[in-house]
Amino acid sequence: MKLWTTAVIAFAALLAGCSSGGATPPQIEAPQADAFLRLLGPGAHKPAQHVYWTLYAGRTYPEVQAAKIPLHAKSKTLDVGGNQQNDLNYTSGMSVDTSGHLWILSFGKYGGNPVTVLVFDLPLKASSLPKYSFVLSGTDGSDALAFDPSGDLWASSPGNNEVLEYSGPFTKSGTLSPALTLDGGGYQPYGIAFDKSANLYISIFNSTGTNSIAVAKPPYTSSPYFLDGLNSPGSLAFDRAGNLFSSSNGSAAAVVRYDASDLKKGAKPSVVDPAGLPSSSYMSAFAFTSTGDLYVANCGNSGSAGIDVYPTSRKQFSADLKPSVLYTNADIQGAGCAWGIAIR
Repeated sequence: MKLWTTAVIAFAALLAGCSSGGATPPQIEAPQADAFLRLLGPGAHKPAQHVYWTLYAGRTYPEVQAAKIPLHAKSKTLDVGGNQQNDLNYTSGMSVDTSGHLWILSFGKYGGNPVTVLVFDLPLKASSLPKYSFVLSGTDGSDALAFDPSGDLWASSPGNNEVLEYSGPFTKSGTLSPALTLDGGGYQPYGIAFDKSANLYISIFNSTGTNSIAVAKPPYTSSPYFLDGLNSPGSLAFDRAGNLFSSSNGSAAAVVRYDASDLKKGAKPSVVDPAGLPSSSYMSAFAFTSTGDLYVANCGNSGSAGIDVYPTSRKQFSADLKPSVLYTNADIQGAGCAWGIAIR
């Protein structure tokens, strides 16, 4: 058992029983007349929401792309390339904090062992440099991150089957040591999400139908229980009603929903929706717009990769709800992947 600076919990032992803080960052800068903001069009004095995604690829491709919401099949994008100055390279998971800063996991100069998380002011520009850069000690190949209700940062680390927590304040670049390490043993963690009660949900990438999502209650010292029914689940996201969205991947890819009223041990998805998905889809990450539409990053292959938009603000999510938009572009097709996703 490893010993970190605060507390370490062996997640494997938990599973065995079952088979920012600190100063508030500056406010978002006022819009500037650059290529990205010109995409706003009329009414640019009222900033619109935008969707951001990563391609999980080397610097031959953009490391981050962004587009105005609502996304259309021919939407124009802002492309942010990777270089030594911004340390973007093989970017994976993304999140937006409560102050409106974009956090991006990057394999960067350490090749993902450990991973670096880069924090950017919004609006993003092609020339943007990180406001902060944090090396996440103990991570290996991190592909998802999330903030708990107290503002602490959590990252999955599939390279060593761990999930790690990092405490703020996040106001000075440097190396962060884990405050808590959950060791998954034979379970390979991927997606992370928290409900309003700070219960921790972790998708298990190597699930083949059972023990698909681990659920641990704070302070995360007791054995978790599992939700079932998924194959190689992707990331996790809660809608405003408390329903949990994830995916089942492989030959029968589908977006799934666990109803808020049925998140108990052994629960299976209440809705399984494979409708309209391209063959060989891998639904890797989820984000909701302010109006309630679901945007899904698809990292299947060159024929399926892109952003799939579900019109859940105006149509009920069901087993036969098709995406209203299947967005892709030459860079996404070349990389064969859209991996992380965030909306602001």
